[in-house]
Amino acid sequence: MKISYEWLGDFVDLDGVTPNEAADALTRLGVEVESLTVIDLSEIIIGKVLEQKPHPKSRNPLWIHQVDLGDRTEQIIAGAPNAIPGSLVPVALPGTTVPNGKFVKDLNIAGFTARGMLCSAEELLLSDDHSGILILDSGKPGDPLTTVIPSAAIMDAEVTSNRPDCMGHLGVGRELAAGLDRAIKSDFMPAFTGKAEPAGRDLIQVSIDDTDLCSRYIGGVITGVKVGPSPQWIQRRLRACGVRPINNIVDITNYVLLEYAQPLHAFDLAKLAGGHVHVRRARAGEKLLCLDGVERELTADMLVIADAEKPVAIAGVIGGEETAVTDATTDVLLEAATFNGPSVRQTARAFGLRTEASARFEKGLPAELALAGARRAAALIAELAGGAVHREWADVYPHPQEPVRIRLKPWLVDEVLGLHVPLEESEGILIKLGFHVRILGDGEWDVLPPVFRLDVSIPEDLVEEVGRVYGYDRIPPTLPGRRHDRWTPSVPSIGRRLDAARQVLAGAGFTETWNPALVSGRMLEQLRVAARALRVTNALSDEMDTLRTSLLPSLVNVVALNHDVGRTEVKVYEVASVFLARVGDKTTQQPEEPMRLGVVADAGATAESGRQAFFAMKSVLDGCLRELGSPSCTYQRAATELFHPGRCAAVFLDARQLGYLGELHPSVVSGAGLEGRLVAMEVDLEPVLDAADVSRAKSLPRYPGIERDLAVVVEDHLAAAALLATINEVGGDILESARPFDEYRGAQVSDGHKSVAFALTFRSPERTLTDAEVDKVMAEIRIALEKKHGATFR
Repeated sequence: MKISYEWLGDFVDLDGVTPNEAADALTRLGVEVESLTVIDLSEIIIGKVLEQKPHPKSRNPLWIHQVDLGDRTEQIIAGAPNAIPGSLVPVALPGTTVPNGKFVKDLNIAGFTARGMLCSAEELLLSDDHSGILILDSGKPGDPLTTVIPSAAIMDAEVTSNRPDCMGHLGVGRELAAGLDRAIKSDFMPAFTGKAEPAGRDLIQVSIDDTDLCSRYIGGVITGVKVGPSPQWIQRRLRACGVRPINNIVDITNYVLLEYAQPLHAFDLAKLAGGHVHVRRARAGEKLLCLDGVERELTADMLVIADAEKPVAIAGVIGGEETAVTDATTDVLLEAATFNGPSVRQTARAFGLRTEASARFEKGLPAELALAGARRAAALIAELAGGAVHREWADVYPHPQEPVRIRLKPWLVDEVLGLHVPLEESEGILIKLGFHVRILGDGEWDVLPPVFRLDVSIPEDLVEEVGRVYGYDRIPPTLPGRRHDRWTPSVPSIGRRLDAARQVLAGAGFTETWNPALVSGRMLEQLRVAARALRVTNALSDEMDTLRTSLLPSLVNVVALNHDVGRTEVKVYEVASVFLARVGDKTTQQPEEPMRLGVVADAGATAESGRQAFFAMKSVLDGCLRELGSPSCTYQRAATELFHPGRCAAVFLDARQLGYLGELHPSVVSGAGLEGRLVAMEVDLEPVLDAADVSRAKSLPRYPGIERDLAVVVEDHLAAAALLATINEVGGDILESARPFDEYRGAQVSDGHKSVAFALTFRSPERTLTDAEVDKVMAEIRIALEKKHGATFR
């Protein structure tokens, strides 16, 4: 959201407060200012165009202007024709740097001198409009532009979803006033200015079919308006916040939206059939030509505003073209309503259309805000468009907003925050934020939150209000005091137990990532891993509409993102839960949420590099299991979704399958816009932790071990795991460990065969072994491998 520093000055005294200081104060209060753009107009002056003629020699359309600068006249050439004689324009003289960064200097354009530049609104950073020179309403030639347009500062802020009141300048100004310990200049509820006869409710009838979707609808009648351009100060503020001015009536509704955070809409009253506004669901086959020129087909789950014959607006999203205010409009129906947030979000998402109005309704607005916004807009229309505001508006409000009273023990503030806040200061903070505080006989406080603060309902919410205004940065850092007479070891959390695996992954060059649990359901379907997927209702976007069933798609996207910025040999992992629907029930039962380890790494472009990356990934998994204290796992050839057939192994711990490891399918890689190969693994972690031994100290071996290597030549299809099982079976008690460490295919073995090298360690806990004892067991191992697997030895 864009916030104008100048506009905030309407609500709080900013004397002595720079834009940077205001931005810092708002960020401390919870309205995070992400960027601040200061627009310095002090070097720009006002000029008056005396003469304009086309450039006679230029190849491009240019116009030569004689411009009165008060004490002299200068010749300035511009590429836009709208600065006609008599126009007041902003002028940047040679040596000036305009706000968009352009440096102005003397020029000679096809034989004609140009001493300065006529500025557009875009060049002055006042808006995105670059269609022509900015024409001023007033000013004196030679005076600084700041005499008619003050220098400005625009903040880009992130407003949390629980604070829709801060999506308007009044709400932000109230926060800033409290943070600066200054008074707020404006009341929340403006005075009602309607006096014209007859009563507004006699001119328009309002009905609501579903009060769950529309809790309040106000229809204010204003007659005798004169539609035309808005004053420059309104246009300037709208442009600063990214809104294009249209006409005074429409601009006022947008202005109040940006000021009060209450969306409004103005209908041409003469175009509403039957003098009736009907808030209802759309009917089958109904369509609406919207203000953006697009005709949209409506569905029965969408809420619309209709007259006696047809829909005229999509509730909370966009109005209709047929009933829009035009230059010929004289009578206006001003709509201020409160629509159900999820309903508006669902409708906006269905059309792929998110407007300033829908962005606010989605967050849930209080019904009392509608009246405040309507009164403010009516007063501005009467002032700037000459309209007569009729008394007694149509206001359908079947279930008025109930006040929320909170009993607060004031000492709870100190207990929760961990520091002493004087009672007078706590009370003052709440009052500055609009809360009503009444002190009861027992010392407790009876607190009534303002009607625009639906997010405050419990005592702890009040403590948070005091804490953020008092300043979390004022809480002193302290060491914990004495809390226990004796200490007993606690069971480490799952996160701490998994740190051992994180260390292995980090040592192997992997970077941990955190990805959203919501992913694209369409993507899961394309990857064929959506069988147990759960879609969420009212998703924020199509890219985040389904709970993930696998960690790998997001990790592949992380690799693609890194490739896009020039990084190669990307190795990433994530430890997180996936969400799997219960078999046979996707609606009522909670999903299964197994915690998994997902790993993805670049694997080069050749078959050999992919093979080496596979074994490297397998080594990482073995290392993780070893450090977690888990028994070793086994591997079996497998085929599954996401992985390349024939280059995938299922991972087993005892008889339980943990997951898969292998090279990703080429379609998965190419679908992410990648080239080459990727290896990956995804395994369940809970069985590993369940099987892990608690790490305990144990004595070092008393007797030396004897190490032997054994190179076994077998047919190519035979798995190393089968050979290892035979070695462990025959090795007996004195075989302490056996592991494969190399695989060879080449000239020294026959075609269709491979050589697998094993490292064997022999040790007895009771005595020193002799070479003869070890040689005997080695011979038995060779015989068993020959008989069982047809092995030979190198």
